[in-house]
Amino acid sequence: MTKQQNIDDQGSLSALIEDLQVRIAFLDELVEQLNNQVALQNAEITDLKKQMQLLYRRVDASDLSEGIAEFDPLTNRPPHY
Repeated sequence: MTKQQNIDDQGSLSALIEDLQVRIAFLDELVEQLNNQVALQNAEITDLKKQMQLLYRRVDASDLSEGIAEFDPLTNRPPHY
């Protein structure tokens, strides 16, 4: 192996290592962004679950039978007929 080939091999190896370092830095940034997004979505889902539980409790606590008239299709015809 000549000295020139050795220098070329070291240069290409150095370039490959630099390329890998750039890719790792990019992936680290991407993982951090995805982690932040997942954390935000988790907080949103938790908030939405609490809101749904509150709505379920309201529906269960209310008496829906009062104030709702029975519907008779023969006497209560919709306006478009």
